[in-house]
Amino acid sequence: MSAKRNHIKVFVASTVYNFEYVLRQVYELLDSYGYDVCMSHMGTILLDSSKSNLDNCINAVNECDVFVGFIRPDYGSGVLEKGGKSITHFEFEIAYQREIPRFVLADYRVVFTRSLFRDSFVVEDSTAKRIDFDQISFENNKVMDTRCIRMYNEAIKDKEKPASKRTGNWVQEYISYDDIKMHLDRQFKYDDRIKKLIDNSKGKAK
Repeated sequence: MSAKRNHIKVFVASTVYNFEYVLRQVYELLDSYGYDVCMSHMGTILLDSSKSNLDNCINAVNECDVFVGFIRPDYGSGVLEKGGKSITHFEFEIAYQREIPRFVLADYRVVFTRSLFRDSFVVEDSTAKRIDFDQISFENNKVMDTRCIRMYNEAIKDKEKPASKRTGNWVQEYISYDDIKMHLDRQFKYDDRIKKLIDNSKGKAK
């Protein structure tokens, strides 16, 4: 049985490739709790035919109350210019800029690959040199696109020092939909808590 509509707008950002079924489940879960779910995959983003796909998505993020973002090995096909960012990446950045309540989840493969490279070295003439991750690029790789790891680093505020001063940098790792469901269920089941988070974020914005 679905909960009473609470008219809280939740934007869900994610690449879609090989993730369609999970996104539908996420939509149905949040919808069952009474939220108005804005998700491009489900066609629930309000569209303006005079605007680009990017502008329509950005407008939706600007109008939402809460942001849910998935960082996956696939960076997405919505890169509008060479060397530019994907639409999903832009959606994340707008949510950060607005400082609205956000819940970010990362595929375990992104976390694993980041850890693999983080403390790696190359050996030249018997001298070990630490790998500079920012100089590594596996773009459009079907196994792991390194731009997704950069998105992860932005989400955990990796460059902000000291780490003890970081806020809003929680990223929940997941392996299966059961992990996703447990996290979202715990966060969104009671909309009174979400309303408080929204009110608090509005207070900070002032």
